[in-house]
Amino acid sequence: MLRNTNLIGNGTPLLIGGFVLAGGQSRWMGCDKALLRLNGKPLALRAAERLGGLVSEVTLLGPPDRYRDMGLLVLPDEYLFRGPLAGLCTGLRRSEYGWNLFVACDMPYAERSVFNNLIRRAVAGRAEAVVPFIKGRWQPLCAAYHRSCLPKMEAALWNSTGAVCSIFSEINVEPMEESELGGAAFCDRVFRNMNSAADWHEIQREMGQSNAISG
Repeated sequence: MLRNTNLIGNGTPLLIGGFVLAGGQSRWMGCDKALLRLNGKPLALRAAERLGGLVSEVTLLGPPDRYRDMGLLVLPDEYLFRGPLAGLCTGLRRSEYGWNLFVACDMPYAERSVFNNLIRRAVAGRAEAVVPFIKGRWQPLCAAYHRSCLPKMEAALWNSTGAVCSIFSEINVEPMEESELGGAAFCDRVFRNMNSAADWHEIQREMGQSNAISG
């Protein structure tokens, strides 16, 4: 377990779960995105390490046989082939905590400061979800969700397209905009994800990497 060092005002650790979403099929990438490496580390592990210290524990959501060597608890998807919303449902169903922070494994620019701001907004408010809303778009795969969302999320799996944003009209969602996520220093690149090999190669160029290998 990665130790929690995120404290509330009285010095008490925040009790919040952390989940890395790594169960996608990577159809357009041609290989498992979660295992692509930057600076010698799989993307899924990099995401987990950035969550470490901010949440009570970090869990990887994906096939255990594929990720068992990362040294993390790995939970299989309980709702196969139903998209990212299924991953959120699996995490909330298995979590021991009220609030839970989720981040997709394929967001290599994701910053701890953004995670921290989401967490603190969540525990301080009365919403059921705190989700970045940047330039008119929701970022539901780098967001905090309360376990109270679970029944409506599960219903949406079977009654809609399964898109995460499809439940936002059913739950109490608080948007977080740029000014709340990082002020003048904020860059929406932190929510950039990878859907194709071209995306991956571009990100590597930007980060000065050349080792497009999977582990």
